[in-house]
Amino acid sequence: MARENHPAAGRAGLIVNPRSGRGSGKGLALAERLKRAPGVMLGVLDRFEEIGAVLDGMARGGVTDLFISSGDGTIQEILTRIAEDRLFASPPRLGLLPHGTTNLSARDLGFRARSVEAQAQFIESLAASDLQQRHTIRCANPGDGRIRHGMFVGTGAVALATRYCQQAFNARGVRGQWAVAGTLLTALRKYLLSAPDAADESRFDRPHAITVEAGGRRLCEGPQLLQMSTTLDRLVLDARPFWGGKTAPIRTTVFPYPVPSVARWMLPAMYGGEGRRMPSGAVSFCAEALSVSSDTIFVIDGEFFPPPPGEPLRLETGPLFTFVRG
Repeated sequence: MARENHPAAGRAGLIVNPRSGRGSGKGLALAERLKRAPGVMLGVLDRFEEIGAVLDGMARGGVTDLFISSGDGTIQEILTRIAEDRLFASPPRLGLLPHGTTNLSARDLGFRARSVEAQAQFIESLAASDLQQRHTIRCANPGDGRIRHGMFVGTGAVALATRYCQQAFNARGVRGQWAVAGTLLTALRKYLLSAPDAADESRFDRPHAITVEAGGRRLCEGPQLLQMSTTLDRLVLDARPFWGGKTAPIRTTVFPYPVPSVARWMLPAMYGGEGRRMPSGAVSFCAEALSVSSDTIFVIDGEFFPPPPGEPLRLETGPLFTFVRG
């Protein structure tokens, strides 16, 4: 983490997705507060498809610090556009405002001040900042053919649980850590109260054919519970399910099937140290790039896509972004 003053020539921009957070209104309140602020460019999205045009306008307007009021899906789309379309001469610094339904990236890298007034004052002044730098993960060949950049990619149980969380909790207005906790409790209840059933598609704890390769080595293959890769330091519920030391930008963990004892391994898996001991078949490593073959959908920052037909998904280290923490 560094602390610095932004150059005097800096210019702030704010993108608001008012539908994030089930209409919490925080993004619109911030935009209203800043609408007369000199030098601040505003982009309120009437439609998600407007992101490209809004970013193009901000790039031409000289925005150097881009603040995003949204959930993870909008952030992922903005990261992808900046990385792939190269609209900006150099990537703007990003301020992630946790105004969305899910805020995995913002919990780890987001702006610390929670009040709209504090956020507005910072955006107006571009004062001295605490910064974090982090690479994206570039999904090079998704099954729908659209390259994506994000901070978290997974398949197997983690993708199914994310979809369930959105349908069962987010759709009813339950957000953030409460929705994640509810999803985890649902999975644990079924695991503890009923025998494993690989054919029961309502369960998260069923086998998925997953093969992971990196650095010319096959690290796992066959039935697995889940695979997840990230450049974040902490995930939902502040979990750090990675071990063995961070030696490259992308951290990946695979948990095996059959599922090891949850009572024995859940807390060490989520919160153990880098030297933790884990059950046989559990794999954790770092890499610049890896490939993942799966028969299940993938999730990237809360958005879903199918696996590429007939080949593994290639995950690559994306550009290095700087995040403004306030």
